[in-house]
Amino acid sequence: MLSNLQPDYLMRRLSLEQAKTGGEVTARRNPIQNPEFSGAAVMFIRRSTSSAKLYSCALLLMASFAIFPHASASAVHGAQLASGTISFPAGFMPSIKSFGAYGDGVHDDTAAIQAALSQGRSSATADYFGHPKALYFPAGIYLVHDTLQWNGCCVTLQGAGPGATTIRLAPGSPGFNNPGSPKPLIVTPNGIESFHQQISDLKLEIGSNNPGATALSYSSNNMGSVSDVLITSTDGKGYAGIDLTRQWPGPLMIRNTEVDGFSTGIKLAQAQYGSTFENITLRNQSVVGIYNLHHPIEIRNLSSTNQVPALNNIGGFAVLLDATLSGGNSANYAITSNGPMYLRDVESSGYGATLEDLTLSVPVRTTGSIAEHLVGTPQTLTGDLGSGSLKLEVEETPTYTGSNLDSAPVVAKSQYDLSGVAPALASGKPMVYFSFGTYTANNEIDVVVPDTVKRIAGFASAFFGNPTGYNGGGVRFIVSSNSSTPLVIDQMSGIKIDHRGARPVVIKDSEVFYYTETGAGNLYIDDVMIKNELMIQSNQQVWARQLDDEVTGQKIQNSGGSLWILGLKTEKSGMIINTTKGGRTELLGALIYPAQTVPSTDVAFRSQDSQVSYIYTQSEYGTNNGYATQVQEIRNGLTKKIKSSQSAPYVMPLFIGFEQ
Repeated sequence: MLSNLQPDYLMRRLSLEQAKTGGEVTARRNPIQNPEFSGAAVMFIRRSTSSAKLYSCALLLMASFAIFPHASASAVHGAQLASGTISFPAGFMPSIKSFGAYGDGVHDDTAAIQAALSQGRSSATADYFGHPKALYFPAGIYLVHDTLQWNGCCVTLQGAGPGATTIRLAPGSPGFNNPGSPKPLIVTPNGIESFHQQISDLKLEIGSNNPGATALSYSSNNMGSVSDVLITSTDGKGYAGIDLTRQWPGPLMIRNTEVDGFSTGIKLAQAQYGSTFENITLRNQSVVGIYNLHHPIEIRNLSSTNQVPALNNIGGFAVLLDATLSGGNSANYAITSNGPMYLRDVESSGYGATLEDLTLSVPVRTTGSIAEHLVGTPQTLTGDLGSGSLKLEVEETPTYTGSNLDSAPVVAKSQYDLSGVAPALASGKPMVYFSFGTYTANNEIDVVVPDTVKRIAGFASAFFGNPTGYNGGGVRFIVSSNSSTPLVIDQMSGIKIDHRGARPVVIKDSEVFYYTETGAGNLYIDDVMIKNELMIQSNQQVWARQLDDEVTGQKIQNSGGSLWILGLKTEKSGMIINTTKGGRTELLGALIYPAQTVPSTDVAFRSQDSQVSYIYTQSEYGTNNGYATQVQEIRNGLTKKIKSSQSAPYVMPLFIGFEQ
């Protein structure tokens, strides 16, 4: 049903314009030149099967909100975790059992696991970039009594599935009994150079009588993910399931993850750098599902079953899409927020309200289903402020569903031997993989990927070239076919991808150079750092979740394609997105972080005769470290701009740059 608004909402915060046929009214705000968050809110509502009343003086006008077009909502299912055991090729990654871990749920595996994590990493100040570490936890229960931790970046913990591999904190473990001084089961290094930390396909279980335990104190930078993970507390107690409050988390991605129990399911803080969540399930928290203090977050497909609030956004910059928040207590509100926030397709049940907006002195509460809602002041130069975001259709990221055992390894005699790449691709096997390690090609190796190959897996491997070698060295995968079967490329750092044909490409948990030609097929990006300008061709469709682009100069060019981004982080100067030739760009959450002097001529976002909408925030920590022109729009030969100070942070709750 349509959202019901409290009596003072319309009168204080919206100007109701002329009534239209059927009693419809268009709600508008005037554009402003410097949209530092002011607490204004705008509701964009589409048609619903049931009617709603506006409990305000607007009833005297017999008014309701105008109806706007909207892409169909995605089905909310939260995390969908596999129950079986995932099989992997023999020797694909070092096994934790080779370090003496039992995994029988009886022996104490703390020392063995910690020895494996510490091996070759004695320095707390070295970043270990270029020296990744990966550990495989075969099916079993790994009993521990203390915190597991490591030094440096680029560590992967790989399980055999959340229904098969469990790392369990023993009941009543020493030091985990005080919620006032929480202690983690697993802790990654502090953020800023904590690159590529990845935890996948396992269960973290907090045994009973550990009320001060946090399952995972996590941070990763540029890329890094928690994927397909179940986090539980045996007695429901514990400080937090996932803690992202230490300096400075993100950009990172948490996907297909469930948290059951704890005081707080997911706790976030820090204004840098941002976290992206997709397919998340929260259950049985005792204080709040997600607590966000000042952090930029993007959440899509959230299922929360809690009596307590699902989300408290305290000064953060939040985007929430496709959420079902059920089980609420009528004394609580599903969402409370005192910062800028964009919501779309959010439903709640049992709560006193779906949203409590605390940005003004008198709270404003919205009940019922929320189709589209903005806490903040939208801006436009030539568009319609009543249109809301662009609302592009969203496709889910394709996954490889074949067996990991039906695969061909790249046989390498040494780090510098990559002669086995071409034979593996020609083997006819649907999956080709590199056993975990580091690989170097002094001269570039170019290989065409045949249609028979559906996945290329690096298993957390790192690839290097040589600037003095042919074309800088390294490995270039050429995708030139027009097959409709997606090619999945995952867990690889440093490779090159040349996308020439119409075949769809999926890039996941990787750091890559990505190149396109006219006719390139659709692209799916999940937790990726792009090392060059991202070029989107005419008619190409791109869906990006957690994209990091830190090149100097223009970062993304959309020339007549369709670009949907959930979570973007950039560094350095240069145009961020340039949309031309009738392209369509929808940006749903971004942290713009130049961290250097930006020329006054630089434009952050530019479009020409195209359709765009942007939601983002810009951090600024020095004189002239921000953009003087936030948005430039050229339409029918007329140029308009939104200007801002170069020496102050900037918030864009929503820019609307398209015409219906």
